[in-house]
Amino acid sequence: MKVDFAKKFLIRLLKENLDGIPHLDDPEQFSIKRSLVIKDDNGIEYTVSDIDLADTDNPILRCYRYNLDGTRSYIDLDKNKFSDYTRV
Repeated sequence: MKVDFAKKFLIRLLKENLDGIPHLDDPEQFSIKRSLVIKDDNGIEYTVSDIDLADTDNPILRCYRYNLDGTRSYIDLDKNKFSDYTRV
């Protein structure tokens, strides 16, 4: 039972904050996929590179952005930071 509640909570949290992509076949399913581009309140864009669902109470999105010199900077976003980002 806890898994079902956690899954539904996670889906709602991601829908409300990151405006992810609902599946056409089943609106209860939801996806935030690798390569999804999000931006912070300052307009800086990040690309989702990995999604860690090991702890369903606190999912973590690993994201990167390119610096001016072509290198990548990585950030990890936990659920407390989701509301600071939107889908591009």
